[in-house]
This record gives sequence, C-alpha cells and structure tokens, in this order.
Amino acid sequence: MFQKLPKARAHNLFQKARRQRPAKLSGQGFTLIELLIVTTILMILLIIVLARLGTFGGQVDLNTASQRILSTLQRARNQTLASENETVYGVHFETTKYVLFQGATYDPLDTNNVDYDLDTTEIYGVNFAGSTGNDVVFDRVRGTTSNNGSVSIRLLADNSKTQTILVSFQGQASLQETVTPTGTRVTDTRHIHLVFGWSMQSSTTMRLIFSDPGNPDVIEDIPIQNYIGGGKFDWEGTVDVYGDDQELKIHSHVLDASDTTLSVHRDHRKNDKALEIQIDGTTVVNYDAAGVATPGFINQLIIQ
Repeated sequence: MFQKLPKARAHNLFQKARRQRPAKLSGQGFTLIELLIVTTILMILLIIVLARLGTFGGQVDLNTASQRILSTLQRARNQTLASENETVYGVHFETTKYVLFQGATYDPLDTNNVDYDLDTTEIYGVNFAGSTGNDVVFDRVRGTTSNNGSVSIRLLADNSKTQTILVSFQGQASLQETVTPTGTRVTDTRHIHLVFGWSMQSSTTMRLIFSDPGNPDVIEDIPIQNYIGGGKFDWEGTVDVYGDDQELKIHSHVLDASDTTLSVHRDHRKNDKALEIQIDGTTVVNYDAAGVATPGFINQLIIQ
C-alpha cells in the first residue's frame, strides 16, 4: 500500500527539511534574543509612563487640595457677609484637616463644624495673625480679617511639592506665585504688575524697606493719599541706601474700591539692594538683591 523510498532519497529529503526549517523560522518569527529586547524596551516605556502618571497624579492632588481650601475660605467669607445665623464664620487649620466653623472662636466640639480631611496631602505651615495663629475669622459687613497670613500644603509622597495660600487683611484668599530664575537665565523683573485682588484706595502708607547685609534696614514711607490724583496713584523717587541710589517708579493701572493693580519699575542696573514693598503693613512684593521677585499678599505677579 505504501511505497518504500530508497534510503538515499529519504536521507536527502530529511537533510533538505533540516535546512529549510531554520530559514522559515528566521523569516517569519522572532528569536529569543529579539523577544527579550522587545520586552525590555516595553518594560522601560511602561516604567516611564507610570512615573509620569504618578507625578501628574500627585500634582493634581495638590492642586485639588489647594483649590478646596481656597473655596472653603471663600465660603466662610461669603457666609459672614450674608450674616448667616447672625454670626461670623472662619476656617481652622491642622496638619491633617481643616474645619469650617461658626462664631468668633473655634470650638472642636461644635456640631456645626464641617471637617475636611486630607488624604494625600498635609498642612505643614500655618502663619496667621491672631491669638492662635491657626484660624482665619472674617468680619461682618466688609468681609475683612485681622487674621491675615498664609497656610502651606504639601504632598505626603513628595514633600518638595508645595503650594501656599495667602489671605490678605481685606479677606481675599489667593494662591501664591513665585517668580524665580530658570536655569542660567536671569528673570527680568525690571517691570512687573502686581494684581492685588483687594483695594489700596483708602490705604495710608506705602513702605519701602531696603536691606543691606551688615547694616540696619533703610525705610522710606510714602503717604499714599498724597500721590493719588484723578483716580490714579503715581510715585517716582530715589532712595539713598548707604551711598547707593535706588531708583523706583510705582504707579497704578487699576485703583478702585475693590481692586488695585500696581506697575513697579525697578531697573536692576540702578538697583542692587533687596527690597520689600508694604501697603499698611501688608507685604505685596519682595525683591532679592539680584532682582528675583516674590509676590506677597496679592493675587498675581506678572512680568512685563
């Protein structure tokens, strides 16, 4: 039934099959080394993607926590202005939570308290004026506060990731923005805009504080009302700081009952001393000697 092949022919067919099989595998499949290389590349890409997702997720958590604190502060102020339950409202801060409360003083046993627990973030720096330093309470009618200051929040997984929330004496809460040099490029802050988020229209004194290491600070007080005309603030002058003249020009772009935007001209070629600018004791901007500007209790600092 089956024809038996001669031994020589069978041997030739077997050898031909052995020669053809590796060529077939090489042309249509992957070798073990190729599979290992592809797997390694995929694993590296996966690690990079997961790391980026982790960093992004952490930043989202930090941003979310900061925005919720801002929202709670605004809620307390709004409820105070509305005289809900005929009382004032405030926010109390601890490491792992913050609390919206009623009344002029925080009571941890008050059943009206609204607690907000923190999971992936923590509060690590609370610095408010007042008896405890941990509370912000808003005043009725105007919504101002005598507890101006700041609170900082950071990621538990990465303590280098932080954000700071500022509360001005006008009751405005904002996220602090810091202007710093990028790499070896010096940030040009010779002309900046300071967007307050509150008004200095009725303020009395702008104070310039110049620092020179090894010497007492040099203070220049500017009577604000003397330099307001036509609804604008405009001041320009030179201050002698231990033999070095510091030249500044400060004027307003916005000055109304609810907001202020100041334009500050500070040419680093004519200014080499650290400078702090205050409005009635509230810091609005700090310059270091190199000209790097850090905003104080304002909504935004914009480089022009």
